[in-house]
Amino acid sequence: MLPPLLARRARRARTRRLGAVLVVLLALVGIASALTPPFRERFGPLLEVLPLGVPLLTGTALVPVSVALLLLARGLRQGQRLAWGLTIGLLAASAVLHLLKGIDVEEAALDVVLLVWLASNARSFPVLPSAARTRRAARVLVAGTVLTLAACAALVLAVGEERHPGEATEAVVERLVGDERRPLPVLRGDEQHLVLPLLNPALLALGLTLLVVLGWTLFGPHRPAALTPGQRLAERERARAVVLAHGGGTLDYFALRDDKDFFFVTFPEGEGVVAHSVRNGVCLVSPDPVGPAGRGGALLTEFLDHVERNGWSVAVVGAGAAWLPLYEAVGLRPVYLGDEAVLDCSRFSLKGSSMKSLRGSVNRVTKAGITVEFLDGPTMPAEVKAELLAISGQSRQGEAERGYSMTLSRLFDPADTGVLVSVARFADGRPAGFVQWTPAPGIEGYSLDVMRRSTAEDVPNGLTDALVVATAQHLAENGMRGLGLNFAVLREVVSGEREGAVADLGRRALHALSRSAQIESLWKFNAKYDPQWQPRYVVLDSVEFAAAQGLTIAGAEGVAELPVVGRFLGRHPAVAS
Repeated sequence: MLPPLLARRARRARTRRLGAVLVVLLALVGIASALTPPFRERFGPLLEVLPLGVPLLTGTALVPVSVALLLLARGLRQGQRLAWGLTIGLLAASAVLHLLKGIDVEEAALDVVLLVWLASNARSFPVLPSAARTRRAARVLVAGTVLTLAACAALVLAVGEERHPGEATEAVVERLVGDERRPLPVLRGDEQHLVLPLLNPALLALGLTLLVVLGWTLFGPHRPAALTPGQRLAERERARAVVLAHGGGTLDYFALRDDKDFFFVTFPEGEGVVAHSVRNGVCLVSPDPVGPAGRGGALLTEFLDHVERNGWSVAVVGAGAAWLPLYEAVGLRPVYLGDEAVLDCSRFSLKGSSMKSLRGSVNRVTKAGITVEFLDGPTMPAEVKAELLAISGQSRQGEAERGYSMTLSRLFDPADTGVLVSVARFADGRPAGFVQWTPAPGIEGYSLDVMRRSTAEDVPNGLTDALVVATAQHLAENGMRGLGLNFAVLREVVSGEREGAVADLGRRALHALSRSAQIESLWKFNAKYDPQWQPRYVVLDSVEFAAAQGLTIAGAEGVAELPVVGRFLGRHPAVAS
């Protein structure tokens, strides 16, 4: 059974989604009705009580009213109170216009029914526009009005010779809302009527553009609050306390990335936190919310209310299977992304034919005289840090840092307590490579952050494997168990575990992509350790946001191939002082 807060939030989301869809449908009905002639048997009695100009005018006015309803559907979907109020008003106007246009009782009745239903669900639309957004909308309205008047003035001057300026002005303004009944005379220099046919759609487009820009300004997503460097650092350390107290998953420590914001909720048992960042109106969450046991539903509800108030859509990157029931309960949609490899160090062994390649890697590294030491990242000596940072600069791929859900974004920061660094050295003391690991108490071990190796010619192949094997043995010797390795994109498809025509088609496509992206190679790298596989998901908002969210996730992960693959690619972490 869902917690009451989550259940109420899910009902509000369903109401907003249904309301937006119904408004779009009725708006399209209104446009279609305005473009079709009225029924003759109804139009005749109407003309007995109204002059002909009234039905013609109302039919024209129905077009901008319906277009405005289409634009307001976005605000309704986001729970905007202003959009809700304007929609109710326009539905009432639409019902009246349908009756005056041709006694279209059916369309008017549908408008009234939807109006009453929206009015009875007012609590589902609590989001108010911010003061900054209201001021920005006012500026857009003023600027748009000035631009429109300037266009009208220019056209009045162009036709003023053949018609009184007042009449010309009325004809031009009427065309901004699609009313073409009042004719415009021939424009100066356009005796062949080349320009005049373009004026009607151009003026209508100008009017609609002003309406669209105004609607986007009022109902578009809010900008996140800007923090000073000091405030951002204070929030990160506050989040660190929550992660250390209640986190434990293989991705939880990555909540402390430098480019993430934090949403806190206080409970009697302690604080909870949701690490996220807002990009292009999409709120990216990773990892899953971290907080006291049993408070996940309340933490998620409070955060989604925060997202709702700001008009963002939400997507979770690298979600764990345990959180899927809560995400699905509030209307979010999980999509399988792949599997994270987790090695059980207590059972890991190099014996057996399946470990032949790993034994070969370890033997090559050992013959090269390379040994592995284990250091505490925050307390690492300055000279060692300088050596390893030099290696990091050699082996990174490109200038941009990659990864959002599965990297920490910095190396050897004194604040990052518990970080482990495995360092491989030649017999003469030169570093050959290193791996940084973040604490993961939930698996009684660590999770992979970054891998680096020297570009020196005498570094043997298999160094990375040797570092992973040495770390696994080190953890087992010290009574620890888990080691989180790489992420394998769509592993079930690539490995052939999923069957069927769709899976076969996907497997061929991924095989082709693997020529330029690390897809099959990541799976094979992980699989040779015989790990346990933990599925990971992307959790998306409604279908209409899926494309924008997919692009935003790809941009956040910083890879040209697929989201999250950047975890195994070279990166350029921030250097801790």
